[in-house]
Amino acid sequence: MKRKRSFIIRVLRFVWKAHLWFWGIVALLSIVYSFVNPPVTPLILQRYLIRGYSWHKRDFIKLERIPKRTVNMTVALEDGNFYKHFGFEWKMVKEAWQKNKKSGRIRFGASTISNQLARTIFLTTDRNYLRKYLEIQATLIMEIIMSKDRMLELYLNYVEWGQGVYGIETASRHYYGTSCRNLSRDQSMRLISILPTPIRYSPNHLSASARQRYRMLQRYF
Repeated sequence: MKRKRSFIIRVLRFVWKAHLWFWGIVALLSIVYSFVNPPVTPLILQRYLIRGYSWHKRDFIKLERIPKRTVNMTVALEDGNFYKHFGFEWKMVKEAWQKNKKSGRIRFGASTISNQLARTIFLTTDRNYLRKYLEIQATLIMEIIMSKDRMLELYLNYVEWGQGVYGIETASRHYYGTSCRNLSRDQSMRLISILPTPIRYSPNHLSASARQRYRMLQRYF
């Protein structure tokens, strides 16, 4: 009995120390990334090492240089309450939990822009509850330390937009041969429409769901 109790205590201490290390690393990087652009992300490394995607030359662009219409489109499509919430849309999380429980596997994530950024620059895209658990913690730390504008700037510059294509400026030059500042309304909408499924589709070949998002953007923008 004493051995079992001693083992449980050791495990709990290890878990607690692991959490402290994780919180410390994420907090430190959140401070650094508030001013410095990440040279590489876990997402880029994961795609390169596991899937063999060699990434295209990245072009970083400041948030204020991205057309306001394009920024508004992205926020409207991916996370309409981005500037209002503290990292989570709890109603959507509850709905996703119920759907995943019913299906028996993780199919719905209810991810906000904050969540997507957390797993892009700190974690991986693997769908499991451990990653989601760590994502929640990383999101909270990031929300405390970073400004919303900086988070959105990093999101737009590091999110995946195709095989080896990361960031809106890189995607714009890859698909259309020009800066995102010069994209037409239609090109911007097509580019943003593929965000949820950037590996399988391109702006010129929209999926059924991407076409729905495209029509929504046409309606409001």
